[in-house]
Formats: sequence, structure tokens, C-alpha cells
Amino acid sequence: MVWQIVALINDKMPFYKQIIKVLALICCANLLASCQKPQPAAISVQLLWQGQPIACGQALPLEGWQLEQIQFYLADFQLNGQPQKLVVNDWQDQQVSLLGTDCHSAGQWQIFFEQPVANGELSFTLGVPASLNHQNPLTVKSPLQQSDMHWSWQNGYKFFRLDMQGATGGWSMHLGSTGCSSASVMRAPTAPCVAPNRPQVKLQYQQGAKLSLDLAPLFASLTPAQDNSCMSDPNQKSCQTLLPTFGVDGAQQLWSIAP
Repeated sequence: MVWQIVALINDKMPFYKQIIKVLALICCANLLASCQKPQPAAISVQLLWQGQPIACGQALPLEGWQLEQIQFYLADFQLNGQPQKLVVNDWQDQQVSLLGTDCHSAGQWQIFFEQPVANGELSFTLGVPASLNHQNPLTVKSPLQQSDMHWSWQNGYKFFRLDMQGATGGWSMHLGSTGCSSASVMRAPTAPCVAPNRPQVKLQYQQGAKLSLDLAPLFASLTPAQDNSCMSDPNQKSCQTLLPTFGVDGAQQLWSIAP
């Protein structure tokens, strides 16, 4: 296209003016190229059990149990301490991404960033930021409108939801903020919750690698049963076993970076 324009110029003006025009066109082309936005990039998330992929409908290496739902919010992404904005779509806004599946669809297993994520320390929070946590899910926009990922205006969202089904019933692990005080469950608290339960994860990232979530550590010291589900109650024995694996008052054991 540029050379077609140059050919036309050649027929219409003196040689020295042709040179000036060509140089101007080249400068404009270079300027336009330099102004192009970086292409969005994605990090894939994989669900594992002791390093092996698992999925809905598949029998887990737990006698008689299989996945019924696994969804979670990740937020506040940073690379080497610098905030990383997310692409706005049906599953995320610029700050928060909803990942996983309700086992009725393929779900969402990719995090989309506005710019490529370089090598370095990748950090993120498991949870919804406090400034967004106590909203009405009937009026908020994606990805916070999913009602089954919400407890109440008082307590806010379920940051991590794992539901399993066994031969005799179900088992659940729901992570969210607790100790949130307000006039009623239909009111947002005016003070921070006693237990925010938003663990921060820091991992060394290499471009092209995947973010892995391995569920096996949750059950290293706990056998799921109908009477030991955990709703983030710090006084419950099962929660005392499970919460540290997420990084709540312990070193997180679930997340890693894999090629």
C-alpha cells in the first residue's frame, strides 16, 4: 500500500519532494506501529491431584467421592510488585477473575491479562478484595453476580468453593471471610471482618507455564465425611486442618507453577 502511494507521488511532484514525502510516510508507519497496544495474554489453570489432572465425573483418589463443583476467585495480580490488569470479559473484571467449573459446563480455566506476563514473581490473592466483598450479587456485574458463590451481604463471597458427592451424601469446603459484624445479614459490615481469610500466593513464574491447583494436600490429614464439611469456622476441627493448606495461618500447599 505504501509503495502504491509512492508510485502515485512519483508521477506528480519533483524528485526532492518525492523523497521528503516517502520519509514522512515511513515515519508515520513507524509511529503507528509503536502505538499499537500489546496483545492480551493468558495463563492457563489446571486442576490436579498429586500432579495428575482431574475433572468432573471422574472418581477421585478418595473412596467413593467425585467433584460436584470447584470454583474460586483470584484477585490483585502482581508481577514483581507491579499490578497486572485483567481483560474484562464474562469471567473477570480488571481486578478479579472467577475460575473453575460448576460441573454442568466446561467452566473457565484461563486468566486473561491486558499485557503479556513476563518472568518473575507472580503474586495474587485467593478471594474477593474487601472493597468489593460485601455487595448485592443481584446488581453487581460479572464476575461477582453468581449467587451460589455468595454467602450474604454481611459475610460476602465464597472465595473458594469445593463440593464433592459421595455414596451417602455430600462434602464441602467453602472459604470466605468470617467474624463479619453488621446490623443483619442483609447489611454490609462497617468494620473489617475478624477473619478475612484472603491468603496471598507468591510463585516464580516462567512465560508459557501453567498455574496448578492440586487438591490432594487438603485431604492429607482429613478423610471427608458428612459431618466434617468446612465453612471457614475457625472453631471447627476440620477447618483447623484445612485452612492452613490455603495459606490461612500456615504455608499454602495448593498452588504451584508447572510447565
